[in-house]
Amino acid sequence: MWKFRLRGIEDLRQLCDQLEVSVEATEDVSILAEPVRAGPLIIPNSLAVHPMEGCDGDSQGRPGKLTLRRYERFAAGGAGLIWAEATAVVPEGRANPRQLWLHRENKESFASMVKMMRQAAAESMGPSHQPVIVLQLTHSGRYSRPESTAHPIIAQRDPYRDALIPQKKPNPNTQSKIPDDWPLVTDDYLEKLQDAYVEAARIALDVGFDAVDIKSCHGYLINELFGCRDRKGKYGGSFENRTRFPLEVIDKIHEALGGDAAVVTRLGVYDAIPYPFGWAIDKDDYTRPDLTEPKKLIGLLRQRGVHLINITVANPYYNPHVGRPFNEPIVGGYEEPEHPLVGVSRLVNINAEIQKAFGDIATVGTGYSWLRTLFANVGAANKAAGRTTLVGAGRMAFAYPDFAKDIVTGGRMVPEKVCVSCSACTQIMRDRGTTGCVVKDHKVYGPIFEKGRMSDRDNLARLGAACRKCQEPTCQLACPAGVDIPKFISQFLDGDEKGGYETLREANIFPEVCAWLCPTEQQCEGYCLQRFIGDGALPIAAIQRYLAELANERGWSKLRIPQQTTGRNIAIVGAGPAGLACAARLLEAGHAVTVFDASSEFGGLIASVIPPDRQSDSLRNEIAAVFAEVPKDRMILRPGKALDAQFNLDRIVGEQFDAVFVGMGLPKSVGISDKNLDGLWNALEFLSKAKGSRRPDVEGKRVAVIGGGNTAMDAAVAAKKLGAKDVYVVYRRSFEEMPAWSAERDRAINGGVHFMILTQPIDFYSSDGKLTGIRVCPTQLGEPDASGRRRPEPVESSAYHIETDIAIEAIGQGPPEEISKILPGVELKSGLIQTKPGSLATSRPGVFAGGDLVRGASTVVAAVADGMAAAREINEFLKTQT
Repeated sequence: MWKFRLRGIEDLRQLCDQLEVSVEATEDVSILAEPVRAGPLIIPNSLAVHPMEGCDGDSQGRPGKLTLRRYERFAAGGAGLIWAEATAVVPEGRANPRQLWLHRENKESFASMVKMMRQAAAESMGPSHQPVIVLQLTHSGRYSRPESTAHPIIAQRDPYRDALIPQKKPNPNTQSKIPDDWPLVTDDYLEKLQDAYVEAARIALDVGFDAVDIKSCHGYLINELFGCRDRKGKYGGSFENRTRFPLEVIDKIHEALGGDAAVVTRLGVYDAIPYPFGWAIDKDDYTRPDLTEPKKLIGLLRQRGVHLINITVANPYYNPHVGRPFNEPIVGGYEEPEHPLVGVSRLVNINAEIQKAFGDIATVGTGYSWLRTLFANVGAANKAAGRTTLVGAGRMAFAYPDFAKDIVTGGRMVPEKVCVSCSACTQIMRDRGTTGCVVKDHKVYGPIFEKGRMSDRDNLARLGAACRKCQEPTCQLACPAGVDIPKFISQFLDGDEKGGYETLREANIFPEVCAWLCPTEQQCEGYCLQRFIGDGALPIAAIQRYLAELANERGWSKLRIPQQTTGRNIAIVGAGPAGLACAARLLEAGHAVTVFDASSEFGGLIASVIPPDRQSDSLRNEIAAVFAEVPKDRMILRPGKALDAQFNLDRIVGEQFDAVFVGMGLPKSVGISDKNLDGLWNALEFLSKAKGSRRPDVEGKRVAVIGGGNTAMDAAVAAKKLGAKDVYVVYRRSFEEMPAWSAERDRAINGGVHFMILTQPIDFYSSDGKLTGIRVCPTQLGEPDASGRRRPEPVESSAYHIETDIAIEAIGQGPPEEISKILPGVELKSGLIQTKPGSLATSRPGVFAGGDLVRGASTVVAAVADGMAAAREINEFLKTQT
C-alpha cells in the first residue's frame, strides 16, 4: 500500500518528478464553478458525481432507504452533474439482487427520487442551481448475479475474465470460473435487448431524468462486445460489428422518443487485457492503450448527438490493474502494482487525448479521488489546459458528498472530509453488502463493513485459526444443540466446507437462522477459551453462517428423503423452528407429516415479528433450501389453521395421525393494561405490522416501549427506523437485570433509543380514547425473586407523568387463550406443557411437545434442538406401535 504524503502542490510536483509522470495542479480552483454546456444540457458547474453503485435497492429494483439517503446527499452536495448509478434494463442483467432495475411497475419510486434530489439541491445551493441528473442504463453481462449465485451472460470466451466470476469460492485453494461449456449470448437476445434499453430510456426521461447513459465500460455486456474480435455474427469481428449494439440502441431511442432525447455514455476506452480479448490496447503490449478505435466510436457517437461522455478505463472490481500479472488472483480491495499517481497520470492523459480530439464534446474526467484535497487543484489545472471539461468524483463522493459545494463556495476542500482511498467501500461490495464510506460515514456503513468481513472466507479462516490450539472445547458445552464446534471449524479451515456443514447439520438442521438469532455471546462464543486467554472469542457463529449459506446455495442442505415411505403420518402443530425441525427429521426417517399453523407463512414468530435486519433472509432461504425437494404426498401443509376450543388436539388425533408434535410457541403478548386505546400496542402486533406494507404511523412521534427483553429492543429499534422522534425503553429493573441480550441492547443504544431504567409504569393517560401519556414511578431494587433477579420495589409517592404518543407493551409472551381446551389431555402448569422427565413426551400418549410452550421463552437453537430430539422420540415410539 502506497502511503499518501502530499501536503500541497509542491509535494505533488516533487513526486511527479520522482515517478517521471506529469500531473499538474493550480491554487486557483474557481474555474470549476463555471457552467458547462453539453448539447442541450446546461450543467451549473464543472463538478460531477460518478455513477457509484450502492447495492441497496430492493428485490423489485426500487431505490431503498440508503439509496435515497445517498442521492439526497449527492444532490445537496452541490455537484452540477449527478450521474446516477448502474440501473438494469432487464432483471437477468442485474449485477446483484439489490441492483436498481427500472421498469413500468416501479417508475413512481424513481420519480420520487428525482423529485427529492431536485428539492435537496435547491434547498442547499439555491433555486437557480439545477443539476443535470443522468441515469445509467446497464446490462451486467458476465457479471450478472440477479439471485444469490452468479449467472453470467457472456459475449465471448475470455481466458482472463472467465476466471473471475463473482461468487463464493467453494474451496480456498481454487478460484471460481465460468464453465468451459457455458453458452454465449445469442444475436437474437441482443436484438431484443435493444428494445429493453429503449423502454427503460422512455421511462427514465418520463420520470424526470435529464439524460440516459448507455453504459459501455468496466467489462459489462456492451463493453465486452467491443473486444469480441473472434465472435461470429453481427455483433463480433469487425469494428462495425463490435460497436453496433450501442449505436443501434441510440438510434432506436431517438427514433422512438425523438432526436432531442438526451443520450450520453460512460465509455471504457482501454481494457488493459491482452489482445485479442481487450479493447483499445496495443496488440503487442497490453499495458499501452491504443485509442484509435475509441476515437472512431466517439466520432460515430457525436454524429448521433452524444455531447457528454464520461471517460473511464479497465474494470475496477474484477480486472487486474495495469502492470499486474494476469494469473494472480485479486483478493481484497484495489490492488496497487504501481504507484497510484502513475494511474492518475494515465487517466488524465487518456482523457486529455480524447478531449483535445473532440473539443465540442464535454468529457468527465476520472481518477481524482486518490489526490485527496488536491482533487480540486488538479481538476482545475486540467480543465484550464483543455484536458477535460468536468471533473468527476467516485469514491470521493461516498466519503465527501458535499465536496462540490465546498469547492464552489469556499474555493477548497476540507482535509477532514476527503476520501482516504482505503477501498473499504469496494470491499463491502465484494462481501455483498450495501456500500458507502466506512471511514467518513461510519455510523451507517461501519456495521455493514464489519458484517461483510465476517462473511469472507479468508478473513474467517484467519480469525478461526486459533481453534486448532484449543485445549478444551468449552464452547461446545454451551451450545444447546450440542454441535461439535471444534470439528466443523477444523473442517472449514481444511477447506472441507461440505464436511463442516454436515457436522453442523447432524445437530442442527437450521444452522443459518440459528447463527443469526442465537445469543452466541452468551452461548458458544461466550465460553470460547480465546475470549479469556487469547485475543477474543473465535467467530463461531460467522463460520457457521458462512457454511450454512454456502450449503443452501449449493443444495447440500436439502432433505435426504428415502424413496420408500413408512406409511406413518405425524401431525406437526406449529410451523416455527421446533415444528419444522421435527418435521425435517421425521421426513428423513421416511414418514409423512402434516403441518398445521395459524399463519399463512411458516417460520413462527421469527417470520412474523423479528425484524429483517436481525435475520436477513436466513429463515426464508433456509426453509426453502431444506424443504426444496420434498414430495407433496410426504409433507401436507395446512397454513391458516389455528387451533382453538373447537378445532383442538382431539380433532387432530381423530384424523388418524400416528403421533402429534406440538410446537405452538408463545403467541400471546402480555401487557399491564386491558385498556383499548388508540396508540397503545402490544409488541407482537406492532412488530408484525412494522414488517408489512401498512406500517404503524410513528413518524415524528414519541414512543415508549415497556419491557426489557429482546422483543422490547426489537420494537424500540423498529419504531426508531420508522421515523419516531424519540423512543424510550421503560424498564423497572437495572441494566444488570435486563433480560435482553447485550448485543440487542447495544443495537438499540446505537440506534438512538433512550433508556429509562429503574422506572415502573403504573397507568396510561388518554383523551377521547387516544393515548397521551404514561404514569410512572421510580423503583428500588430489593432482594432477588424467583427469577434470581433483584425484585423492583415501586416508589409510588414519587410518581410522575411522561407524555407519549405511542406505547408498546413488551412485557412478555404467554400461551394461547384457552390452552387447556386446545390441548385436552395434556398436563399444563402455568400455561406451559409439562413433559415427562428426560423426555419430550406429554401426559397424553402419542403426543410430544417442544419449544417455548414447554420451556418458556427461549432461544431458536433450543427450539430446533427440541424439535430434532422429539423426532427421534417419535420415531422410537412408532416402532412400538403395531
